[in-house]
Amino acid sequence: MPVMVPPRVSTSRRVAARHLVPFLTIALGLVAVAAPQDTVFRSAVDLIAVDVQVVDRDGIPVGEIGPESFTVSINGAPRRVISAQFVRQAESSTVGLKGAKAMPRAAVDVAPVSETGRTFILAVDNSSFAPGTTGPAMEAAQHFIDALDPHDKIGLYVYPSGPRLEPTTERARIRSDLARVTGEKWMPHSRFNLAPSEVIDMTAALGMGIQTRQNVIALDGTIPGAPGSGQQSTLIPPDWDTVVRVMRRECPGQADCASNILNDVASLAPHLENQAATSLNGLGALLRGLAEMPGRKAVVLVSAGVLVSDRKDGRPDVGDMSRVLGQIAAMANATVYSVQVESASSMSIASTRLATSANNRDRLLYGNWLDEFSAAAGGTRIYVPVGAGGFAFDRVLRETSAHYLLGVQPEESDRDGRPRQLKVKVARPGVNVQSRQWVVIPAKNRAD
Repeated sequence: MPVMVPPRVSTSRRVAARHLVPFLTIALGLVAVAAPQDTVFRSAVDLIAVDVQVVDRDGIPVGEIGPESFTVSINGAPRRVISAQFVRQAESSTVGLKGAKAMPRAAVDVAPVSETGRTFILAVDNSSFAPGTTGPAMEAAQHFIDALDPHDKIGLYVYPSGPRLEPTTERARIRSDLARVTGEKWMPHSRFNLAPSEVIDMTAALGMGIQTRQNVIALDGTIPGAPGSGQQSTLIPPDWDTVVRVMRRECPGQADCASNILNDVASLAPHLENQAATSLNGLGALLRGLAEMPGRKAVVLVSAGVLVSDRKDGRPDVGDMSRVLGQIAAMANATVYSVQVESASSMSIASTRLATSANNRDRLLYGNWLDEFSAAAGGTRIYVPVGAGGFAFDRVLRETSAHYLLGVQPEESDRDGRPRQLKVKVARPGVNVQSRQWVVIPAKNRAD
Protein backbone atom coordinates (compact mmCIF):
# COMPACT_ATOMS: atom_id res chain seq x y z
CA MET A 1 0.00 0.00 0.00
CA PRO A 2 1.55 3.31 -0.99
CA VAL A 3 2.35 5.81 1.71
CA MET A 4 0.86 9.30 1.54
CA VAL A 5 3.71 11.56 2.51
CA PRO A 6 2.71 15.08 3.56
CA PRO A 7 4.55 17.88 1.75
CA ARG A 8 7.71 18.98 3.49
CA VAL A 9 7.96 22.44 4.91
CA SER A 10 10.89 24.15 3.29
CA THR A 11 11.22 27.37 5.23
CA SER A 12 9.38 29.09 8.06
CA ARG A 13 8.34 31.97 5.82
CA ARG A 14 6.76 29.61 3.29
CA VAL A 15 4.97 27.81 6.06
CA ALA A 16 3.52 31.03 7.40
CA ALA A 17 2.42 32.06 3.93
CA ARG A 18 0.89 28.69 3.05
CA HIS A 19 -0.82 27.69 6.26
CA LEU A 20 -1.74 30.98 7.89
CA VAL A 21 -4.57 32.75 6.15
CA PRO A 22 -4.29 36.53 5.99
CA PHE A 23 -5.02 38.21 9.30
CA LEU A 24 -8.36 39.97 9.60
CA THR A 25 -7.99 43.72 9.57
CA ILE A 26 -10.95 44.57 11.75
CA ALA A 27 -11.26 43.62 15.41
CA LEU A 28 -13.34 45.13 18.20
CA GLY A 29 -14.80 47.41 15.56
CA LEU A 30 -11.50 49.17 14.89
CA VAL A 31 -9.69 49.33 11.57
CA ALA A 32 -6.20 47.96 12.21
CA VAL A 33 -3.27 50.12 11.25
CA ALA A 34 0.24 50.26 12.65
CA ALA A 35 0.57 52.60 15.59
CA PRO A 36 3.68 53.69 17.48
CA GLN A 37 4.23 51.83 20.73
CA ASP A 38 5.82 54.48 22.88
CA THR A 39 5.01 57.93 24.10
CA VAL A 40 7.70 60.49 23.35
CA PHE A 41 8.82 62.80 26.16
CA ARG A 42 9.76 66.34 25.14
CA SER A 43 12.73 67.65 27.10
CA ALA A 44 16.24 68.79 26.34
CA VAL A 45 16.45 65.51 24.44
CA ASP A 46 13.69 63.37 22.97
CA LEU A 47 13.00 60.33 25.13
CA ILE A 48 10.84 57.32 24.47
CA ALA A 49 8.73 55.67 27.16
CA VAL A 50 9.37 51.98 27.76
CA ASP A 51 7.05 50.27 30.22
CA VAL A 52 8.51 47.50 32.35
CA GLN A 53 7.12 45.33 35.11
CA VAL A 54 9.36 44.31 38.00
CA VAL A 55 7.70 41.78 40.30
CA ASP A 56 8.74 39.43 43.09
CA ARG A 57 8.17 35.68 43.10
CA ASP A 58 4.51 36.17 44.06
CA GLY A 59 3.89 38.62 41.22
CA ILE A 60 3.77 41.68 43.50
CA PRO A 61 5.31 44.79 41.88
CA VAL A 62 8.56 45.95 43.46
CA GLY A 63 9.02 49.67 44.04
CA GLU A 64 11.97 51.87 45.01
CA ILE A 65 14.09 51.22 41.91
CA GLY A 66 15.84 54.18 40.32
CA PRO A 67 16.91 54.68 36.68
CA GLU A 68 20.52 53.78 37.48
CA SER A 69 19.44 50.19 38.20
CA PHE A 70 17.91 49.64 34.75
CA THR A 71 19.85 48.57 31.66
CA VAL A 72 18.19 48.96 28.26
CA SER A 73 19.46 47.90 24.84
CA ILE A 74 17.91 48.33 21.40
CA ASN A 75 19.07 45.89 18.74
CA GLY A 76 21.87 44.90 21.08
CA ALA A 77 23.23 48.44 21.58
CA PRO A 78 22.95 50.07 25.05
CA ARG A 79 20.70 53.09 25.45
CA ARG A 80 20.75 55.57 28.32
CA VAL A 81 17.92 55.40 30.88
CA ILE A 82 17.17 58.97 31.98
CA SER A 83 14.23 58.42 34.33
CA ALA A 84 12.19 55.67 36.00
CA GLN A 85 8.62 56.48 37.04
CA PHE A 86 6.70 53.99 39.15
CA VAL A 87 3.07 54.00 37.94
CA ARG A 88 0.42 52.51 40.21
CA GLN A 89 -2.78 51.45 38.47
CA ALA A 90 -4.54 49.70 41.34
CA GLU A 91 -4.60 50.07 45.12
CA SER A 92 -3.91 46.43 45.92
CA SER A 93 -1.43 43.98 44.47
CA THR A 94 -2.10 41.16 46.93
CA VAL A 95 -5.19 39.60 45.31
CA GLY A 96 -5.38 35.92 46.18
CA LEU A 97 -2.48 36.04 48.67
CA LYS A 98 -3.40 35.51 52.31
CA GLY A 99 -1.28 37.51 54.71
CA ALA A 100 0.80 39.10 51.96
CA LYS A 101 2.34 42.46 52.64
CA ALA A 102 0.91 45.45 50.85
CA MET A 103 2.87 46.78 47.90
CA PRO A 104 5.50 49.26 49.13
CA ARG A 105 5.26 52.79 47.91
CA ALA A 106 8.19 53.60 45.70
CA ALA A 107 10.65 56.27 46.78
CA VAL A 108 11.54 57.13 43.20
CA ASP A 109 9.17 59.17 41.04
CA VAL A 110 6.03 57.89 42.72
CA ALA A 111 2.80 58.42 40.79
CA PRO A 112 -0.65 58.31 42.39
CA VAL A 113 -3.05 55.53 41.52
CA SER A 114 -4.45 56.20 38.07
CA GLU A 115 -8.07 57.28 38.09
CA THR A 116 -8.54 55.94 34.59
CA GLY A 117 -7.69 52.40 35.68
CA ARG A 118 -6.34 49.58 33.58
CA THR A 119 -7.59 48.36 30.22
CA PHE A 120 -7.96 44.59 29.86
CA ILE A 121 -8.96 42.51 26.87
CA LEU A 122 -10.17 39.05 27.87
CA ALA A 123 -9.37 36.92 24.82
CA VAL A 124 -10.64 33.34 24.61
CA ASP A 125 -9.18 30.95 22.04
CA ASN A 126 -12.36 28.95 21.68
CA SER A 127 -10.79 26.81 18.96
CA SER A 128 -8.37 25.34 21.51
CA PHE A 129 -11.11 23.92 23.77
CA ALA A 130 -13.09 20.82 22.92
CA PRO A 131 -16.87 21.29 23.18
CA GLY A 132 -18.10 21.24 26.76
CA THR A 133 -14.67 21.74 28.39
CA THR A 134 -14.60 25.50 28.98
CA GLY A 135 -16.77 25.66 32.11
CA PRO A 136 -14.04 25.82 34.82
CA ALA A 137 -11.93 28.33 32.87
CA MET A 138 -14.89 30.60 32.15
CA GLU A 139 -15.93 30.45 35.81
CA ALA A 140 -12.45 31.60 36.86
CA ALA A 141 -12.62 34.37 34.26
CA GLN A 142 -15.91 35.53 35.80
CA HIS A 143 -14.18 35.86 39.18
CA PHE A 144 -11.40 37.83 37.46
CA ILE A 145 -13.99 40.30 36.21
CA ASP A 146 -15.52 40.58 39.68
CA ALA A 147 -12.08 41.40 41.19
CA LEU A 148 -11.38 44.34 38.86
CA ASP A 149 -11.23 47.85 40.27
CA PRO A 150 -14.25 50.04 39.44
CA HIS A 151 -12.16 52.22 37.11
CA ASP A 152 -10.78 49.26 35.16
CA LYS A 153 -12.14 48.64 31.69
CA ILE A 154 -12.49 45.20 30.19
CA GLY A 155 -13.36 44.00 26.70
CA LEU A 156 -14.13 40.52 25.40
CA TYR A 157 -12.83 38.85 22.25
CA VAL A 158 -13.76 35.23 21.57
CA TYR A 159 -12.24 33.71 18.46
CA PRO A 160 -12.44 32.36 15.80
CA SER A 161 -16.13 33.09 16.27
CA GLY A 162 -17.96 34.52 19.24
CA PRO A 163 -18.79 37.78 21.01
CA ARG A 164 -16.47 40.78 20.66
CA LEU A 165 -17.05 43.69 22.99
CA GLU A 166 -14.99 46.85 23.30
CA PRO A 167 -13.47 47.72 26.71
CA THR A 168 -15.98 49.17 29.13
CA THR A 169 -16.61 49.52 32.86
CA GLU A 170 -20.05 47.96 32.32
CA ARG A 171 -19.56 44.24 32.88
CA ALA A 172 -23.01 42.62 32.82
CA ARG A 173 -22.93 41.97 29.05
CA ILE A 174 -19.42 40.55 29.23
CA ARG A 175 -20.40 38.15 32.03
CA SER A 176 -23.43 37.03 30.06
CA ASP A 177 -21.50 36.42 26.83
CA LEU A 178 -18.68 34.68 28.65
CA ALA A 179 -21.10 32.19 30.18
CA ARG A 180 -22.09 31.03 26.69
CA VAL A 181 -18.56 30.10 25.57
CA THR A 182 -18.49 26.30 25.25
CA GLY A 183 -15.52 25.32 23.05
CA GLU A 184 -15.41 24.54 19.34
CA LYS A 185 -12.24 22.55 18.74
CA TRP A 186 -12.58 20.02 15.94
CA MET A 187 -11.09 16.68 16.97
CA PRO A 188 -9.40 14.80 14.10
CA HIS A 189 -9.86 11.04 14.10
CA SER A 190 -7.25 8.32 13.78
CA ARG A 191 -7.37 4.55 13.84
CA PHE A 192 -4.29 4.61 16.03
CA ASN A 193 -3.56 5.83 19.51
CA LEU A 194 -1.24 8.66 18.44
CA ALA A 195 0.11 11.24 20.87
CA PRO A 196 0.90 14.73 19.53
CA SER A 197 4.62 14.11 20.02
CA GLU A 198 4.37 10.96 17.89
CA VAL A 199 2.79 12.86 15.02
CA ILE A 200 5.56 15.44 15.24
CA ASP A 201 8.32 12.83 15.35
CA MET A 202 6.91 10.88 12.42
CA THR A 203 6.39 13.95 10.24
CA ALA A 204 9.99 14.89 10.97
CA ALA A 205 11.04 11.38 9.93
CA LEU A 206 9.11 11.71 6.67
CA GLY A 207 11.61 14.36 5.67
CA MET A 208 14.07 11.59 4.85
CA GLY A 209 13.09 11.68 1.19
CA ILE A 210 13.58 8.62 -1.03
CA GLN A 211 14.52 6.39 1.89
CA THR A 212 11.00 6.73 3.27
CA ARG A 213 9.34 4.14 1.00
CA GLN A 214 12.24 1.69 1.32
CA ASN A 215 12.08 1.79 5.09
CA VAL A 216 8.30 1.35 5.12
CA ILE A 217 8.66 -1.73 2.91
CA ALA A 218 11.21 -3.11 5.37
CA LEU A 219 8.88 -2.49 8.31
CA ASP A 220 5.57 -3.66 6.82
CA GLY A 221 4.22 -7.07 7.73
CA THR A 222 6.49 -7.80 10.66
CA ILE A 223 8.69 -5.76 12.92
CA PRO A 224 12.33 -6.54 12.09
CA GLY A 225 13.99 -8.48 14.87
CA ALA A 226 10.77 -9.08 16.82
CA PRO A 227 10.42 -12.48 18.56
CA GLY A 228 8.98 -15.03 16.16
CA SER A 229 9.47 -12.82 13.10
CA GLY A 230 12.16 -15.09 11.69
CA GLN A 231 14.13 -11.99 10.69
CA GLN A 232 17.39 -10.59 11.82
CA SER A 233 17.40 -7.12 13.33
CA THR A 234 17.39 -4.50 10.60
CA LEU A 235 19.16 -1.20 11.03
CA ILE A 236 16.42 1.43 11.31
CA PRO A 237 17.30 5.13 11.08
CA PRO A 238 17.05 6.79 14.52
CA ASP A 239 14.15 9.00 13.42
CA TRP A 240 12.09 5.88 12.77
CA ASP A 241 12.15 4.69 16.38
CA THR A 242 8.72 6.27 16.86
CA VAL A 243 7.27 4.40 13.89
CA VAL A 244 8.56 1.10 15.24
CA ARG A 245 7.22 1.86 18.73
CA VAL A 246 3.74 2.69 17.43
CA MET A 247 3.75 -0.46 15.26
CA ARG A 248 4.55 -2.65 18.27
CA ARG A 249 1.76 -0.99 20.23
CA GLU A 250 -0.96 -0.72 17.60
CA CYS A 251 -0.65 -3.39 14.92
CA PRO A 252 2.21 -5.83 15.50
CA GLY A 253 2.53 -8.43 12.75
CA GLN A 254 -0.20 -6.91 10.58
CA ALA A 255 0.36 -6.39 6.89
CA ASP A 256 0.75 -2.76 5.84
CA CYS A 257 1.04 -1.71 9.49
CA ALA A 258 3.65 0.99 8.91
CA SER A 259 1.93 2.24 5.76
CA ASN A 260 -1.41 2.59 7.52
CA ILE A 261 0.12 4.45 10.45
CA LEU A 262 1.98 6.88 8.22
CA ASN A 263 -1.11 7.43 6.07
CA ASP A 264 -2.95 8.49 9.22
CA VAL A 265 -0.07 10.79 10.16
CA ALA A 266 -0.15 12.29 6.67
CA SER A 267 -3.85 13.00 7.14
CA LEU A 268 -3.56 14.34 10.67
CA ALA A 269 -0.64 16.73 10.11
CA PRO A 270 -2.44 19.32 7.92
CA HIS A 271 -5.48 19.28 10.20
CA LEU A 272 -3.31 19.99 13.25
CA GLU A 273 -1.53 22.74 11.34
CA ASN A 274 -4.86 24.31 10.41
CA GLN A 275 -5.89 24.27 14.07
CA ALA A 276 -2.73 26.14 15.03
CA ALA A 277 -3.30 28.59 12.19
CA THR A 278 -6.85 29.24 13.39
CA SER A 279 -5.58 30.13 16.86
CA LEU A 280 -2.82 32.41 15.59
CA ASN A 281 -5.01 34.12 13.00
CA GLY A 282 -7.57 35.00 15.66
CA LEU A 283 -4.90 36.32 18.00
CA GLY A 284 -3.29 38.33 15.21
CA ALA A 285 -6.60 39.89 14.24
CA LEU A 286 -7.16 41.01 17.83
CA LEU A 287 -3.70 42.56 18.20
CA ARG A 288 -3.98 44.39 14.89
CA GLY A 289 -7.34 45.76 15.93
CA LEU A 290 -5.88 47.04 19.20
CA ALA A 291 -3.27 49.13 17.39
CA GLU A 292 -5.63 52.13 17.09
CA MET A 293 -6.87 51.94 20.66
CA PRO A 294 -4.87 54.51 22.66
CA GLY A 295 -3.01 53.69 25.81
CA ARG A 296 -1.55 50.63 27.42
CA LYS A 297 -3.54 47.41 27.18
CA ALA A 298 -3.23 44.04 28.90
CA VAL A 299 -4.51 41.07 26.91
CA VAL A 300 -5.46 38.09 29.07
CA LEU A 301 -5.48 35.13 26.70
CA VAL A 302 -7.36 32.04 27.90
CA SER A 303 -6.31 28.97 25.93
CA ALA A 304 -6.02 25.21 26.23
CA GLY A 305 -2.74 25.49 24.33
CA VAL A 306 -1.40 25.76 20.80
CA LEU A 307 0.20 22.60 19.42
CA VAL A 308 3.41 23.49 17.56
CA SER A 309 6.30 21.21 16.60
CA ASP A 310 9.48 21.32 18.65
CA ARG A 311 11.50 19.64 15.89
CA LYS A 312 12.86 20.75 12.55
CA ASP A 313 10.62 19.49 9.71
CA GLY A 314 8.01 18.35 12.22
CA ARG A 315 4.41 19.48 11.95
CA PRO A 316 2.45 21.52 12.95
CA ASP A 317 4.94 24.20 11.92
CA VAL A 318 3.94 27.86 12.15
CA GLY A 319 7.31 29.39 11.34
CA ASP A 320 8.36 32.47 13.29
CA MET A 321 4.87 33.63 14.19
CA SER A 322 5.82 34.19 17.83
CA ARG A 323 8.20 36.92 16.67
CA VAL A 324 5.71 38.36 14.16
CA LEU A 325 2.87 38.53 16.67
CA GLY A 326 5.24 39.87 19.34
CA GLN A 327 6.04 42.78 17.02
CA ILE A 328 2.34 43.39 16.35
CA ALA A 329 1.74 43.48 20.11
CA ALA A 330 4.51 46.08 20.42
CA MET A 331 2.86 48.29 17.81
CA ALA A 332 -0.47 47.91 19.63
CA ASN A 333 1.11 48.80 23.01
CA ALA A 334 -0.31 45.56 24.37
CA THR A 335 1.11 43.20 26.97
CA VAL A 336 -0.09 39.60 26.74
CA TYR A 337 -0.67 37.18 29.61
CA SER A 338 -1.54 33.62 28.59
CA VAL A 339 -3.57 31.53 31.01
CA GLN A 340 -3.18 27.98 29.71
CA VAL A 341 -5.87 25.74 31.17
CA GLU A 342 -5.09 22.09 30.55
CA SER A 343 -7.97 20.02 29.30
CA ALA A 344 -7.49 16.29 28.78
CA SER A 345 -9.68 16.24 25.67
CA SER A 346 -7.96 19.32 24.25
CA MET A 347 -4.51 17.82 24.84
CA SER A 348 -5.18 14.61 22.93
CA ILE A 349 -5.79 13.51 19.37
CA ALA A 350 -9.11 11.70 19.08
CA SER A 351 -8.87 8.01 18.31
CA THR A 352 -11.10 5.00 17.90
CA ARG A 353 -9.16 3.60 20.85
CA LEU A 354 -8.75 5.08 24.30
CA ALA A 355 -6.46 8.10 24.19
CA THR A 356 -3.13 7.87 25.95
CA SER A 357 -2.50 10.16 28.89
CA ALA A 358 -0.37 13.13 27.91
CA ASN A 359 3.28 12.76 28.84
CA ASN A 360 5.49 15.66 29.91
CA ARG A 361 6.66 16.40 26.39
CA ASP A 362 3.09 16.52 25.05
CA ARG A 363 2.15 18.98 27.78
CA LEU A 364 5.14 21.14 26.90
CA LEU A 365 4.22 21.03 23.21
CA TYR A 366 0.90 22.77 23.91
CA GLY A 367 2.55 25.44 26.05
CA ASN A 368 5.88 26.15 24.31
CA TRP A 369 4.51 28.55 21.73
CA LEU A 370 2.39 30.44 24.28
CA ASP A 371 5.46 30.72 26.51
CA GLU A 372 7.60 32.15 23.73
CA PHE A 373 4.98 34.54 22.43
CA SER A 374 3.87 35.83 25.86
CA ALA A 375 7.48 36.63 26.77
CA ALA A 376 7.92 38.48 23.46
CA ALA A 377 4.75 40.48 24.23
CA GLY A 378 5.96 41.53 27.68
CA GLY A 379 3.86 39.13 29.73
CA THR A 380 4.10 35.51 30.77
CA ARG A 381 2.35 32.17 30.41
CA ILE A 382 0.67 30.85 33.55
CA TYR A 383 -0.01 27.13 33.41
CA VAL A 384 -3.12 25.70 35.06
CA PRO A 385 -2.65 21.91 35.32
CA VAL A 386 -5.94 21.24 37.08
CA GLY A 387 -9.03 23.15 38.16
CA ALA A 388 -10.37 26.49 37.06
CA GLY A 389 -7.16 28.50 37.41
CA GLY A 390 -8.33 31.28 39.68
CA PHE A 391 -4.77 31.69 40.97
CA ALA A 392 -3.59 32.50 37.44
CA PHE A 393 -6.07 35.35 37.01
CA ASP A 394 -5.20 36.63 40.49
CA ARG A 395 -1.55 36.80 39.50
CA VAL A 396 -2.42 38.83 36.40
CA LEU A 397 -4.24 41.33 38.62
CA ARG A 398 -1.24 41.61 40.94
CA GLU A 399 1.34 42.02 38.20
CA THR A 400 -0.67 44.66 36.35
CA SER A 401 -1.32 46.76 39.46
CA ALA A 402 1.87 48.76 38.84
CA HIS A 403 4.69 49.17 36.34
CA TYR A 404 7.70 51.35 35.61
CA LEU A 405 7.75 53.90 32.83
CA LEU A 406 11.35 54.35 31.73
CA GLY A 407 12.48 57.45 29.87
CA VAL A 408 15.04 56.09 27.40
CA GLN A 409 17.23 58.13 25.07
CA PRO A 410 17.28 56.53 21.60
CA GLU A 411 19.77 57.04 18.80
CA GLU A 412 18.63 58.72 15.60
CA SER A 413 19.12 55.41 13.79
CA ASP A 414 16.39 53.91 16.00
CA ARG A 415 13.78 56.28 14.60
CA ASP A 416 12.60 54.47 11.49
CA GLY A 417 9.18 53.09 12.51
CA ARG A 418 10.40 49.49 12.29
CA PRO A 419 10.33 46.87 15.04
CA ARG A 420 13.63 46.72 16.90
CA GLN A 421 14.66 44.19 19.51
CA LEU A 422 14.37 45.50 23.06
CA LYS A 423 16.01 44.09 26.19
CA VAL A 424 15.57 45.42 29.71
CA LYS A 425 17.46 44.27 32.80
CA VAL A 426 17.48 45.49 36.37
CA ALA A 427 20.21 45.24 38.99
CA ARG A 428 18.04 43.88 41.78
CA PRO A 429 18.25 40.27 43.05
CA GLY A 430 15.18 38.12 43.49
CA VAL A 431 12.92 39.93 41.03
CA ASN A 432 11.45 39.10 37.64
CA VAL A 433 11.63 41.68 34.85
CA GLN A 434 8.98 41.63 32.14
CA SER A 435 9.01 43.88 29.10
CA ARG A 436 8.07 43.56 25.47
CA GLN A 437 10.93 42.25 23.37
CA TRP A 438 10.21 44.66 20.53
CA VAL A 439 9.99 48.44 20.33
CA VAL A 440 8.72 50.60 17.47
CA ILE A 441 9.98 54.19 17.43
CA PRO A 442 8.25 56.39 14.84
CA ALA A 443 10.34 58.32 12.37
CA LYS A 444 11.06 61.88 13.51
CA ASN A 445 8.82 64.52 11.99
CA ARG A 446 10.79 66.65 9.53
CA ALA A 447 9.26 69.79 11.01
CA ASP A 448 10.80 69.01 14.44
